[in-house]
Amino acid sequence: MVPQDTDTSLAGRLLRRPTGGREEKPRLLLAIPLAVLAVIAFVPLFYAIYIAVHDVYLTRNLGTAFVGLDNFVRVLTTSRGLHAFAVTFELVIISVAVELLLGLAMAVLIQRAFPGKSWLVTLVVLPMTIPKVVAALVWNVLLDPLVGVINYFLGIVGLPLVDWLADPDVALFSVAMVDIWQWTPFIILILLAGLGTIPREPYEAAELEGATAWRTFRGITLPLLKPFITIAVIFRTIDAMRTFDYVYVLTKGGPGLATETVDLYAYKMGIAEAGDISSATAAAILLLVLTLIITTLWVRAMRWGEELY
Repeated sequence: MVPQDTDTSLAGRLLRRPTGGREEKPRLLLAIPLAVLAVIAFVPLFYAIYIAVHDVYLTRNLGTAFVGLDNFVRVLTTSRGLHAFAVTFELVIISVAVELLLGLAMAVLIQRAFPGKSWLVTLVVLPMTIPKVVAALVWNVLLDPLVGVINYFLGIVGLPLVDWLADPDVALFSVAMVDIWQWTPFIILILLAGLGTIPREPYEAAELEGATAWRTFRGITLPLLKPFITIAVIFRTIDAMRTFDYVYVLTKGGPGLATETVDLYAYKMGIAEAGDISSATAAAILLLVLTLIITTLWVRAMRWGEELY
């Protein structure tokens, strides 16, 4: 008689044992928080869409008549609405582009171990921990044309003083400068994490072949960092679309409408000026759609670049 493999038979019995109850518990534990998140995310969104396609005013009672896409058309056909989208787009392009370049350069410079690196990284990421409103208040003082520190140093070196927040040609760049100062550390952290995942072998091979530093960066570092760059740019693009804190504290959309972004435009239309809640909500929804389009195009562009590479 051939002896039976008791271990195998025991393992088989264990594998055949019903585990339906055990599988249901993790699913149930996941289902509850997912349901709560769905309610928190989608109920306000659907209510916002409902308001956007109806007539809703704070200043006068017109009922809630269905108007379809009229509010969206009104936002996209008025010069003020289009200007707000143009300002938002320009601010996002300036901020994210400069943050990416600075963040990449600084991450490459501080990636290697050296004495005091932990302290330097702590100082670099410190601006990111400050609330946006507080950062804007601090920069409002620094950029003051009369008592600001920046104009003080410009005067010392003999350069002309700049009215940073009241000059239409400079105000938007001043807002972007605050965003760049506070959120470049975010990109540095992500790219530092990405640099830490790159193996040393490709660099050693490039060194043996006599590759220059630029060729090594272009041929090894940059391609391997693309997934991390994509993540950083997507998150920063989404956040840069929401600069209400900076703009409201620094310029309130001025001078004139030079720095009026979509979120500030929606605030003024819905609360501060017209009381047109429906048009303000339509502008906010359009901003959400624009954000989704930009992030989707960026992801596809990065994938297309990887395929070409």
